[in-house]
Amino acid sequence: MPRTSPPRLRLALCLALCLALPLAGSLHPSPARAAELLGVVVLHDKNETPEKHLAETVRLLRNTGFLVDTPEMPWSRKRGFDASYQQSLVEIGLSVGELRARGATQVALVGHGLGANAALGYAATRPGVFAIVALAPSHDPERNRDVFMADLRKAHEMVMSGRGTERSAFMDMRHGKDYDLSTTAEIYLSYSDPDGPAVMPRTVEGIKPPVPLLWVVGTNDPLSRLGRSYAFSKAPEDPKSRYEEILADHGSVPAESARLVAEWLKELWVATAGK
Repeated sequence: MPRTSPPRLRLALCLALCLALPLAGSLHPSPARAAELLGVVVLHDKNETPEKHLAETVRLLRNTGFLVDTPEMPWSRKRGFDASYQQSLVEIGLSVGELRARGATQVALVGHGLGANAALGYAATRPGVFAIVALAPSHDPERNRDVFMADLRKAHEMVMSGRGTERSAFMDMRHGKDYDLSTTAEIYLSYSDPDGPAVMPRTVEGIKPPVPLLWVVGTNDPLSRLGRSYAFSKAPEDPKSRYEEILADHGSVPAESARLVAEWLKELWVATAGK
């Protein structure tokens, strides 16, 4: 699976250097956690590359001392929805396992747009997530039920007739605009069925036990109008969870909130020292 991370040997040398030398700035990790490492899986948005909007977030997380993996997900521009939503959760699990193999004792998830949706989906179906950061979380098939109706019917008919693995054109939405998505009927339904696994208000209810959740929306992102009640307030309550609104549009939310994300994760990590 494509990775944007450096080769293992070079990464090991970088990590050794980072642990040996003090890091400047307020994001320096606590010495109390020197024997432990937090890993962070960073998940990009729909039709994007792994670090296009998340480069600053990734840079600050690494500077803080966290291990970071930036997998290229099935919905990237290059892969073009070549695997189902359920398979994407498996791929996130592979990244989690890779970080643990590199020394992470806990793993957090940071996602943008559809990546945030999948981060919530992973935490709702797999145990052991340290924290979740949802940046401009999007892809809400239940709200687009009427818009997608004809294509959903087409996909269901293809599956029922034994043509579920056949590729065709289906309608999808990105930043409030529709476009033609070429994928299989089965894959399309896994993401866009309003009764499927990608419905965030239903997904967050399944995150048990409660996991700290940082939910960040941009005031210029149309999805911000949905507010806390859309999905955030449906997640099991955790005293460390936060809902933040910042001045940004959908694409700029990660860059504008990068320091907030790094500091929030650092505070969580330091707070667990000695426990």
